[in-house]
Amino acid sequence: MTGRITSGWRRKDRSAAVDDAVANSRPKTSNSSSRKRRVIHLLSSFFLGHGAQLGVQVLTGFMLLRWLSIEAYAQFSLAYGFQLTLMSLMDLGFTSTIVPLVGEKREDKALVGRYVRAAKYWRDLSFWVFAPFTCAGFLYVMHKHQWNWWLQIGLASSVLLTLHSSGRVSCFSAPLFLFRRLKEYYVPQTITALLRVLSYLVLYTFGLLGSFVAAGLSALIITVNGVVLKREAAPFMEWPNTNDRETNREVLRYILPAIPAIAFSAFQAQISLFLVSIFGGTTNIAEVAALGRLGQIFTMLMTFNIMVIEPYMARREKAQVLPAYLGFIAATVVICIPLVLIAFRFPMPFLWLLGNKYMSLTGEIGWVVMSACISHLAGLIWIMNRSRKWVFWSGTAVEIGLLLAAQISFLFIVGVRTTHEAVMFNLISSFCYIVAHGYVGLLGFFKSDINVETTQLRAI
Repeated sequence: MTGRITSGWRRKDRSAAVDDAVANSRPKTSNSSSRKRRVIHLLSSFFLGHGAQLGVQVLTGFMLLRWLSIEAYAQFSLAYGFQLTLMSLMDLGFTSTIVPLVGEKREDKALVGRYVRAAKYWRDLSFWVFAPFTCAGFLYVMHKHQWNWWLQIGLASSVLLTLHSSGRVSCFSAPLFLFRRLKEYYVPQTITALLRVLSYLVLYTFGLLGSFVAAGLSALIITVNGVVLKREAAPFMEWPNTNDRETNREVLRYILPAIPAIAFSAFQAQISLFLVSIFGGTTNIAEVAALGRLGQIFTMLMTFNIMVIEPYMARREKAQVLPAYLGFIAATVVICIPLVLIAFRFPMPFLWLLGNKYMSLTGEIGWVVMSACISHLAGLIWIMNRSRKWVFWSGTAVEIGLLLAAQISFLFIVGVRTTHEAVMFNLISSFCYIVAHGYVGLLGFFKSDINVETTQLRAI
C-alpha cells in the first residue's frame, strides 16, 4: 500500500516536473517569437516609411535638377550646401547624444525630457552664435557670382529659417527613435514632402519656380515638420520646466572630444562645392551639386544606421559587440562593391537620372559612387563607435590631421577649379575618414579589453 502511494506520488512529481518544464519553456518561445515580430515590425516600418520619404526626396531633387536652369540650380545648390554644412556645425553632435546617454533608461520619461531639453539648449545657443557668420559667409560667396541683392537676401533668409527649424526636428526625433515609433516620425514628414512636390509642380507649370521659391518652400516645410514632431514626441518624454545645469554639462562633457572633428567635418561635407564656387564657375557649381544628388542612394542606409544600428549596438553586451561590428561592416562592403562596378561599367542609368544638361559627366560617375560608398562605410564605423561611447581626443586629432594633410596637398598640387578635380578631392577625403574612424574603432576595442581585465583583477 505504501509502495503504491509512494509510486503514485512519484508519478505525480514527475508529471508536475514535466508540466513545470513545459510551462518554463513557453515564455522563452513566446519571448523569442515576440522579439522576431518586433524586429520585423521595426524593419518594415523603417523601409516602408523611410523608403516613401526618401523616394519623395529623390523625386524632388531630380525634379529641381531638370526644371531649374543651370544658373538657378547653382543658386539653389549653394543655399542647400550652406544649409547642410551649418546644420552639422550648429548641431555639433548635441542632438546625437540623446540616444546613447539615455541608453536602456528610456522608460524614465523625465530623464528623456532632460536630455532632449539639454540638447536643444546647446543647439539653440549655437544657432545664435553662428547665425551672423552664416549670413556674412553666404552673402560673400553669392556676391562673387554677381547675382542680384534681392535674390541673395531671400536665399540667406531661407537658409536661416531652415537652420533654426532643423534643430527642433533633430531634438524631437530622438524620443521617437528611442521608442521605435517610426510611423510617427515618417508619416508627417512624408505628407509634407508630397505637398512640396505638388507645390513645385504647380509653380513650374505656371513658370514661377526659381531658386528662391524652391529654397523658401523647403524652409517652410522643415519648419512645419519641427512643430509636428514636437507634438508626436510629447507622450514619450516629460518636458522639464527649466534647464538642468548638470544635464547640460553632462551632454557637453560627453560630446566635447568629438566637437572639433564634428565642426571640421561640417565644412568637409560640402567643401568641394564651396571650393569650386570660389575657384570655378556657375556651371561647375551646378555639375558638382548634380553629382552630389547621386549620394542620395546612400541616404536610406545612413538613416538606417542612425535609427536601427546605433540603438542596437548601444544595447549589446561587450562579448556581442565585435561580431556585430564586423558583421555590419561586411554587409556594407558586399552591397557597395557591385554598385561601384556597375557605376564604372554602365554609367548611363546614372546620367539619365541627372538629365540631358549633365550628359557630359560620364567620366565622373564611377568615382562619385566609389567616394559615396567609402564615405558611407566610414559613417557606419563612426556611428557604431559613437554608440559604444568611443569618443577620443586622439581620434579627433587623427581625423583632422589626415584630412588637412591630404586636402592641402591636393589643393597645392592639383587644385579644385573643375568638376573632375572636385570629384577626386572628395574621393581622397573619403579615404581619410575611413582610416580615422577605423583607428577609433580599434582603440575602442583595445580600451574595452583593458577595462575588462582590470575589472577581473579587482574582483580577484
